[in-house]
Amino acid sequence: MDRQGTTTAPRHIKVAIMDESELVVHGIRAMFEPHSAVVSVVPYRTTGPAPLCDLTLYEPSAHRRTTSAPQRFPTRMVAFGWDCTPEAVSTEMSRGAAGFVSKWLPTRRLIWNLLQIADGRVVVDAWSGKGEPAKPTAAEKWPLTHRETEVLSMIASGLANREIAEQTNLSINSVKSYIRGAYAKIEVTSRSQAVLWAIQHGLLMSGDPVMSVPRAAAQPARV
Repeated sequence: MDRQGTTTAPRHIKVAIMDESELVVHGIRAMFEPHSAVVSVVPYRTTGPAPLCDLTLYEPSAHRRTTSAPQRFPTRMVAFGWDCTPEAVSTEMSRGAAGFVSKWLPTRRLIWNLLQIADGRVVVDAWSGKGEPAKPTAAEKWPLTHRETEVLSMIASGLANREIAEQTNLSINSVKSYIRGAYAKIEVTSRSQAVLWAIQHGLLMSGDPVMSVPRAAAQPARV
């Protein structure tokens, strides 16, 4: 309900599946069918015009020869693959994907991730369905403090500065200070570069649950 006590309809997104077999498309459509109030699969042929949808899912292995993520304006392109290694994830994010979601994900978690990406968040959920991922080796000296690591991990999960402040009980200025300090230490200058660094260094590992982000802040705040 909204503040006036009236019931509001849930957000509904339309998802296209790019360059997949009919079997895969029908399988995903069947997975989404019980959740048709919030998500649906729209018909899509790559030989035709771009579909009217919110997101387009593509298999990274089918587009590795290109230097950027497939473009189907105005939809957001989301990598949707079996290969969930940090290298695969960082490659797709650096090519301009709006997010990376694993084909191993259970239905509800996949849908939740897609809703977040449609709302403008950067989401990486590279769960492989297996056990605990390998941890970074202790031989490598970690450049960040505990608090800087925590804040950077939240950035990689798609949280805006104000949301980080709320979860850590820090002031917004303190959050910005930690972000600036972290950026200087890891030698990045933008939020997208910070997300890539976090992925490559295990701050958003395969198997980590995606953090629950309120929809109110659709665009991450800049430092």
